[in-house]
Amino acid sequence: MFGSDNLAPAHPKVLSALAQANDGALPSYGGDPWTARAIEAIAKTFETDDFDAYFVATGGAANGLALSALCPPWGSVLTHAQSHLIHDEGNGPEFFTSGARIIGLGHDDDKLTPDALSEAGKRYAKSNVHGPQPKAVSISNLSESGLVYTRAEIEALGAICKAHGWWLHMDGARFGNGVVGASSTPADLSWRAGVDALSFGLTKTGGMACEAVIMFGKDRFASMPYLRKRAGQLLSKHRFYAAQFVAMLEDDLWLDLARHANVMAQQVADLFKTYVGEPSLPTQGNEVFVRLSPEQSMSLRSAGIVHFPWAVSGDPDLYRFVTSWQTSQADVAALAKVLMTIGA
Repeated sequence: MFGSDNLAPAHPKVLSALAQANDGALPSYGGDPWTARAIEAIAKTFETDDFDAYFVATGGAANGLALSALCPPWGSVLTHAQSHLIHDEGNGPEFFTSGARIIGLGHDDDKLTPDALSEAGKRYAKSNVHGPQPKAVSISNLSESGLVYTRAEIEALGAICKAHGWWLHMDGARFGNGVVGASSTPADLSWRAGVDALSFGLTKTGGMACEAVIMFGKDRFASMPYLRKRAGQLLSKHRFYAAQFVAMLEDDLWLDLARHANVMAQQVADLFKTYVGEPSLPTQGNEVFVRLSPEQSMSLRSAGIVHFPWAVSGDPDLYRFVTSWQTSQADVAALAKVLMTIGA
């Protein structure tokens, strides 16, 4: 029920678009009208034509391909120590970059900070052939702790990147939740704030396999089409990727679905605050982090309330609850019923 937004099905409008795209014979490898329509929708969503978009099957592929364009094999990528890149992608970034080192910064901080990034700039000297050579910085919005990077925070990191000649990548697996949580716009949380490459994920928001790499600005890396092909991520029946983006973007469905998930998460957070205790982190998107005793967690599981421990934190009593576009008031009521019986 609250295990992950990956557990939710694809939204009916996505399935409808896929059915429409399945009609007749169309050009392959992105030469179809659905792809053209999706690119137009991305341009409108991000308020710019100064980009290239590459549709892929998974968020891991999007992150790996973006970083392979930004960072050579002898370089390194700086990111938060608890990032998805380090803990949840099976060394995929290292594989895609052909060996670039992923370096974690900070410890218990919830987001990558300008201070941590500036310190790394001092630590890894460009003149030292024996040491790591940072070429890119990667942040995740929402962060791995469910927090939002605001435009000002991204701009501060981007300024440091620019000063050092580093590229800035954003893992946007829950980008819609971040945009809604920050009361911002896609443009303001990406290229306007200094992001060079965005892994734009809509699968968790309500897609089926709805992921893309968006490269912004004049330095857009001619290598990306070839890197995608080499990685086996250029789908021949490309229209089925594109149709999902059309369904999600053209009427801002993705933001409506993200907004619903965020609202449901806040209701879940309020329930825990009332019956168990204050969540461990602010609820700014669709994830709620709360400390539970083993007995409390077992009672929830026994009642069918799916949730998982958040092992990345190192705290065995910290659990994550995730809402989705499908989360209903009935789901929240079922959680409340159990919490009233197990609360501290």
